[in-house]
Amino acid sequence: MVEVFNLEGMPVYKLQSGEKDNFSVSDLEGKGLPCGVYFVRIKKADGIETAKLLIC
Repeated sequence: MVEVFNLEGMPVYKLQSGEKDNFSVSDLEGKGLPCGVYFVRIKKADGIETAKLLIC
């Protein structure tokens, strides 16, 4: 599962694991998100990974 959060911790995008095989930043381009810093959380069978994402 891939989740994207804004700086306030509000979820702005969610991709379930069964919907698609992979995730790319271009998936967010059509979502109308303003420029800014976001956090991406990726949940896998072996753990959770979080990273910063800058959209501009």
